[in-house]
Amino acid sequence: MKKSKVSIIIPVYNAEKHLSRCIESVLNQTYTQIELILLNDGSKDKSIDIIRKYEKKDKRIIVIDKQNEGVAKTRNLGIQKATGDYLMFIDNDDYIDPDYVETYLTTALKEKTDIVMGGYKRPNTNGKIIKNVKLKDGYLQKEMIYKICAPWAKIYKRNYIIQNKIEFLDNNLGEDIYFNLQALMISNKVTTIHYDGYNWFYNDESVSNTTQKKFEKVDVFRLLNECYKVVTEKNLLKKHFNYTEYFFYIYIIWFLCFSQRHYSYHQISQNYDKLFNWLKDKFPNYKKNEFIGFNKPKDENFIYKLFFFLFSIFNRFGNGKILIYLYTRL
Repeated sequence: MKKSKVSIIIPVYNAEKHLSRCIESVLNQTYTQIELILLNDGSKDKSIDIIRKYEKKDKRIIVIDKQNEGVAKTRNLGIQKATGDYLMFIDNDDYIDPDYVETYLTTALKEKTDIVMGGYKRPNTNGKIIKNVKLKDGYLQKEMIYKICAPWAKIYKRNYIIQNKIEFLDNNLGEDIYFNLQALMISNKVTTIHYDGYNWFYNDESVSNTTQKKFEKVDVFRLLNECYKVVTEKNLLKKHFNYTEYFFYIYIIWFLCFSQRHYSYHQISQNYDKLFNWLKDKFPNYKKNEFIGFNKPKDENFIYKLFFFLFSIFNRFGNGKILIYLYTRL
């Protein structure tokens, strides 16, 4: 019986410091029927030299050297070039455990699912695990799709992605959210596993780990509008109305919490009104969503449940922006 091939797609941009570790972790997998697609996105450091060195050592490596276009277009090109039965994505400074591919593929084949979704570890520069996220074994509850919207810590059936024309959005925010909102909503065959073999590297030296993108510097409304447009066009809004409504509600709260650091209350208030006016325009009755309430969703972390519940109460009485302000001062 022919073994399934897994295409592993890694966009590379100025990653010379940690790129070898990432590539080595893929080449040392217990499951060997893979192709590793390394897409150099116009790096200005020595990343391409490192990639070429590995290309000479292993025939499973495919190298694409191109001008800088951003991570969304680069991943989309990787999908087009992939020839595997399944797709996996890795970020160029992260790395995976030796049984990572085998674990995901075994579950995908056994359960005959379109997507298998897992958790991750968060190691820092000293190798210390500062965070660990694991999901329960079973089928995905769609109200929880916002939990891990990154493309990594998942395996996708390639034909499923191609046939449904699922792509990353070329935007300076949320390109992966746009991708997974479709991927996880369209399919009724998404499995979750209690496994954390993906290592999402926390670089203590990187400013991006401590400073979120500011409201004015990102196109959040383009992201929201494109997400709303695609779920409408693909009939997901009608088919999964409560799930999609809840997704937009939670995403807006999350975005406000992590984009308003050090803003004045006046600025937070203005941005809050803009986003919730957008939500109210698209979902007039969002406050009555069945997943908003005490102890909901049922499998959510207690701290998240408590925060979202408190927010729903504050928001109902027009005071949600106060809670956001307090949160950003923690």
